[in-house]
Amino acid sequence: MTAGTRGCAKCREYTALREKAKQDGDFGQATAYEILRRRHPSHETPSRTARWGLPA
Repeated sequence: MTAGTRGCAKCREYTALREKAKQDGDFGQATAYEILRRRHPSHETPSRTARWGLPA
């Protein structure tokens, strides 16, 4: 999430868990939470080509 995007509750949860793991020194777990957040579905309606994995 960038400063300009807010994300949903699940995005914010993954971000908070990532930050907690980083503070605890568990960088592997922090990375796992970041991957989960990035794989979380986009909140925008995908274009027809994006649904097939093609460039927009």
